[in-house]
Amino acid sequence: MATLKDIAQRVGCSIATVSYCINNTKPIKAATREKIMRAIDELNYIPNSSARSLRSKTTNEVGVILPDIDDHCHSEILKGIIASSEAANFSPNIAFSYNTPKLECKIIDEFIGKNIAGLIVATCQPQNHDYFHNTLISHNIPTVFLERFPENIDANFLAFDNYNSVNYLTRKLIERGYRNIFLMTGYSKFFSESECIRGFTDAHDDMGITFSPYQMMEADMTKEAAFRQAMFRIVGNPPEAIIVSSELLSKGILEAFDLCDIHVPKNTCVLTLGEECWNQSNYATNLIHTARTAYTLGKHSIKVLENNMDSPIFFEKEFMLFKDNIVGSHLKLPPVPQPFPPRPEPRRILRILTPSLPTLLALDAVSAEFEKEHDIKFEFDLVDYRTLIKTILADSQKSSSQYDIYLFDVSWLTYLANMDVFADLTQLIQSNETFQKRLIKKNLENCCYEGHYYGFPIIGGSHLLFYRKDLFDNPMIQKQFEAQYNAPLRPPMNWTEFNAIAKFFTKEYNPYSPTAYGTSVIGSINEEFSLEILIRLWSFGGSLYDSKGKICLQTPQNIKAFQSLLESCNYAEKNIFDDSIDQSFHAFGAGRTAMLLSFTEYASQINDFIRGDIVTKVDYSMLPGKTPANVGWNMGVSKTTRHTKLITEYFEWICDKRTSYYMTALNGQSVVTYPYQNHEILKLNPWMELNAECLSKAQSRIYPYQSKSRLVPPFEVETVLYDMFKKMYKREMSILDALHDAQKILEKKFSS
Repeated sequence: MATLKDIAQRVGCSIATVSYCINNTKPIKAATREKIMRAIDELNYIPNSSARSLRSKTTNEVGVILPDIDDHCHSEILKGIIASSEAANFSPNIAFSYNTPKLECKIIDEFIGKNIAGLIVATCQPQNHDYFHNTLISHNIPTVFLERFPENIDANFLAFDNYNSVNYLTRKLIERGYRNIFLMTGYSKFFSESECIRGFTDAHDDMGITFSPYQMMEADMTKEAAFRQAMFRIVGNPPEAIIVSSELLSKGILEAFDLCDIHVPKNTCVLTLGEECWNQSNYATNLIHTARTAYTLGKHSIKVLENNMDSPIFFEKEFMLFKDNIVGSHLKLPPVPQPFPPRPEPRRILRILTPSLPTLLALDAVSAEFEKEHDIKFEFDLVDYRTLIKTILADSQKSSSQYDIYLFDVSWLTYLANMDVFADLTQLIQSNETFQKRLIKKNLENCCYEGHYYGFPIIGGSHLLFYRKDLFDNPMIQKQFEAQYNAPLRPPMNWTEFNAIAKFFTKEYNPYSPTAYGTSVIGSINEEFSLEILIRLWSFGGSLYDSKGKICLQTPQNIKAFQSLLESCNYAEKNIFDDSIDQSFHAFGAGRTAMLLSFTEYASQINDFIRGDIVTKVDYSMLPGKTPANVGWNMGVSKTTRHTKLITEYFEWICDKRTSYYMTALNGQSVVTYPYQNHEILKLNPWMELNAECLSKAQSRIYPYQSKSRLVPPFEVETVLYDMFKKMYKREMSILDALHDAQKILEKKFSS
């Protein structure tokens, strides 16, 4: 591994200068510091004395690192490793990276510090060429990589021949007459998955069959990720066949098919790469399986490692692909499924007016089961945020409304209840123990105004701080931050600390920052931006109005809050009034920003962006200042609907344990308590455990609504706040003058 001397030679300076730079003990020139930091990155220097100092004598321990134990393939590989280790007098030391590159590197460094005899690794970061070369290959540490092969590395590699397996299956399907064939794999950055894709595309090309990229899907290697892909991309129009790269992914697909009444192989033929097993009961019914000997691969990895140890320098590295046991001519493919017959027209239609939200897309997908059971059809009419409240008001005034259910923001409850828009659900909610026991208390309270319930919660959550854990945990970055601020780098506890960290991670203020910006400020929509304002007001002890309900913007606390928000804008992309929620997710996922403030409802979506980049790791924390906003959406019921009983059954169905699991698997949040008690779901959606704490501290947006002559809708107040901040941001007005101007506008609005 690289030493201080190696870095000094690369840069052309003294070892002492390198030490000063790393430990921030003496000032050095900016140009020299930049060269040193670049050399550290290029040489993958590890500031860990135990990892750098290899003793001459090694132990009989073999380090084994796997991504997880959930995949049956990994558990079989591990059994083979353990069995062969005993025969070779090795002691396997087993660890799991949980697909976290930083953790994997830490485990490898610790193994090397223990002078292990060799390593067996199924890496989660195959593109990290420099790390593996500088840490393992250049020091001749015997290593066997499994399934996921690091790029441009001369190392032992054992895997299954996924190319020929998928190519063969695809050809056989085409020969049988199949044309609409899908493929689902893990991320294509992994060798084993990219080989599936290559085999699939080559089979189509060689046989002259055109296909669309849409027919190839990538997913995180979990059954929940496969379930999401199937629900959103497959069940609406099932393909004739789908080839799946692992049994774990096939379980998620089958769960989606079962929910949506899609039968295998009658409606869709499913073929999966799977493990060899003597008992047929271990295989999913009606699936076509290949049989691969993962156990044998594990055993052989020990044999290769042992041979490599005998000649660590001159050993000719092995590249071996194990063949799947495909039954050849005995492969029995069912006839090509016939197209689904048109569904008969349902007896009833329930129309729901809603904005486009991730949870509603999930609800739409899952509701197919309820539709079939009750012979109905849901029609979700999607409108934008501003149009929604106006349409609700207009429709509710009709003698026979167009919609049965309206979605409304929790901050609109006071206004809409006073406008007498919804049916009163008090008796329904209070008389039904299901709602009282299964719904999260805070979310149910969001439907209650002056002792009456005017809605049913469907989305409930709060703010979270998302941050780049891989950066916050980096020892070099930690030292630089501590040298600059004389404080540890950690998730910020308050807005002053937040701005300091955001500045540190903004290249304009810190040329060594690994990200372009410290954070994002989402200013494209008035109503969303008002939350950026309110969470800071509350944190600094400010408010829009006093205890008597009078507008009071010009307070010292409010001034401090706006100063803080204006400073945050310096560390975000400059076009904040064009920045949307989706754009902020893309920036965070692409590594352009270090921190992001968003909502629990979007956590799953953000996590998908991060998982697409297998180098980046995200973590979650309470909002700085610990004053998150209480956010969510409720379902209000039209006063003129003819389907009250059906809607009640629908609400009960949403509270069902199975439904809540499906909804959470699709979107990573729930207003029902069951998912918060399931260890599998919490493991996949760790932010859910933080949600309870956030909800306990969350504050609600309650705006003044009554003027002398009318009820004032919330968006009018939020528009005034938005326009006020624009004047501050563009320096058209000072903070104090803008607050004074906004106060006059609001006072006039509520006095007329």
